Amino acid sequence: MKIKGFASLSLAVTLLIAPGFSEASAATTTLDSQGTQVTIDGLPKAKTEGKEKFDKPAKVERSTVVDVLDEKGKKLSEKKINKNVDKEEKKAAKEKKKNGKATEGELCIFLCGGGGGTEPPEEPAAGSAKVVTVLIAADEEYRAAHSDWQTLTQNIVENADNGFTRDHNIDFEIKALGQWSSQGANASEILQDMDRDWNGNGYDFVVGFTKDPNFNSGGIAYVYPGSPNGSAVSVNLDQGATNTWHAAQHEFSHNYGLSHDAQGSGIKCIMNYDYSYSVDYWDQDHDDEIEAHKSWYGN
Repeated sequence: MKIKGFASLSLAVTLLIAPGFSEASAATTTLDSQGTQVTIDGLPKAKTEGKEKFDKPAKVERSTVVDVLDEKGKKLSEKKINKNVDKEEKKAAKEKKKNGKATEGELCIFLCGGGGGTEPPEEPAAGSAKVVTVLIAADEEYRAAHSDWQTLTQNIVENADNGFTRDHNIDFEIKALGQWSSQGANASEILQDMDRDWNGNGYDFVVGFTKDPNFNSGGIAYVYPGSPNGSAVSVNLDQGATNTWHAAQHEFSHNYGLSHDAQGSGIKCIMNYDYSYSVDYWDQDHDDEIEAHKSWYGN
């Protein structure tokens, strides 16, 4: 982590992040690096510890080739992520092949390194889902804490995307993994640093993962009033696998323009601080809002 001076953008922005669920955060309106008017909104840190690691790889809806980038955005290498299926789906595919009923493109393989299959992966039918592209950036503290940061962050995003896929047929497809050097004195400044470093490169979403000690929030994001000029930006604190994917889903929801449900209202929704780390679904009003805003991102 390196702290540097911030220009007028950060001087104009002050964000107070609540230390717990009982207090609210103050949202602030500003411009992002692409000139879109946004509101900055933060999520308190989880009160309880979640699982540190995933029990199994997250479900990946389609195969993709991911660019691995250095801190300046230069391509270092490529990484293949294959569509994976559960044991029952794989068994059914094998039975179809055995019986001569499999069709081209119908067989699937596991996540890279996990299944060892050689058949071409099954891809969803064209137009079956709204596909949005994602660049993941992990800062130096996060990478130092997790030697498997590429796989870990992939699984976090894929778990965060489960609710979007299930309820709204939106598939978050990871297209790049970037090495990031987070800079800033608090979560708001670190979000803006991520925005300046990684926005404007053609991805629908830019999501950061940090273990920076100055990041005083569970997650933070730009809330957009309409389709942004560039990428939608958010950053999540390392709080273990379970808490972090919940935070990521909450922040992706802000990127779709969603606000919060009132604490104490009893509304079970990931946008209610009371339930942000325990559910993966939205209330009806927020479901309707995501549907109304699906056209903002993807193909």
